[in-house]
Amino acid sequence: MQSYSEDIIKAKENLNDFKQFIFIKNNKIKDKDLSILCRQMSILLESGCEILKILDILKQQSDKKISLKLEEISQNIKQGNSITDSFTNTNSFSNFFISMLKAGETSGKLDVAMRNLAQYYDKEYKMKAKIKNASIYPIIVSTLAFLSFIIIMVFVIPNYEMLFDGNGIDPPLITKALINTSKFIRTKYIYIIFITLAIIPILYCLSKVSSKVKFDNIKFKLPLINKVTKIIITTRFCKSLRILIKSGVQIVEAIDISSRVINSDYIYKKMSTSIEYIQNGNQVAYSLNISNIFPDMFISMINIGEESGRLDDCLSTSEKLYDNELDIILEKMMKWIEPSIMIILGIFVCIFMVAMVLPMFDSITAIQ
Repeated sequence: MQSYSEDIIKAKENLNDFKQFIFIKNNKIKDKDLSILCRQMSILLESGCEILKILDILKQQSDKKISLKLEEISQNIKQGNSITDSFTNTNSFSNFFISMLKAGETSGKLDVAMRNLAQYYDKEYKMKAKIKNASIYPIIVSTLAFLSFIIIMVFVIPNYEMLFDGNGIDPPLITKALINTSKFIRTKYIYIIFITLAIIPILYCLSKVSSKVKFDNIKFKLPLINKVTKIIITTRFCKSLRILIKSGVQIVEAIDISSRVINSDYIYKKMSTSIEYIQNGNQVAYSLNISNIFPDMFISMINIGEESGRLDDCLSTSEKLYDNELDIILEKMMKWIEPSIMIILGIFVCIFMVAMVLPMFDSITAIQ
């Protein structure tokens, strides 16, 4: 009875987590929209426009979702809250955004903070678009290959099966394997659909902290994925850390926020160790190297920046370097993925030809 009650409580907690996950996902503003919003605010702030007037102007130009957020921010400011607190109360902006806003508001350079945020989110949008575009072709080809496989299994192979049975042909082992696979798909399709649908909650479970940490850990152990992941993480870390330091945020706080920007519990756990080392008086480069996340070149650049007192310049150089390297790697991956998919498809076609056509030729030869 106690076990049953515990299961009910756990199920309710998972349901609440799922609802919260959907709420956060729906509440989040896209990088492209944030880039446009920050750029518009920067221009209006530079022109000397008052913040409430700016929010009123942008409300009329933005879509419904952003307009509601801007109205909420406006109401918070009217109630006497600071600009930073007003944005924070919407629960729609990241720690990085809020920290930049706070630094800009405290220093009296809110227009500069908004301009930096606009540049940051524009680069984030472009980087994500790059990765998405690189994966479109493989996804389309893989989907078409899967649909072709299903069509062959459901509609083509049964015709050959009837042909073999009608002519008394005893097919070889590979042909029998394909025929049995076809039978399984046709007779057990309900179970296959059910298992496919069951993958959705499994993927959700992977997004939970414990599973996600394990998944991120696996990503860092796979050779090619490890390299791409490191470059993406380094690029994002560089961008956020450079902007935060340039805006006057303290180094420890800047590294902590930049670690959260990466959106990986596995990375943040490792970076927490580096932050402790810095707080204990160690050099930034040495402390970041302890995490074993970043490439050696990046650590060397941090070391040079730290010694020369030009850390933001070195971060800017590193950002450009790894951004270009990401382009090169994605291009190379595309060149390898395209022929790899074609080879796999070719192997499947060859297996089908050998399994289905050769027994027919053997039978015709035997009759002659």
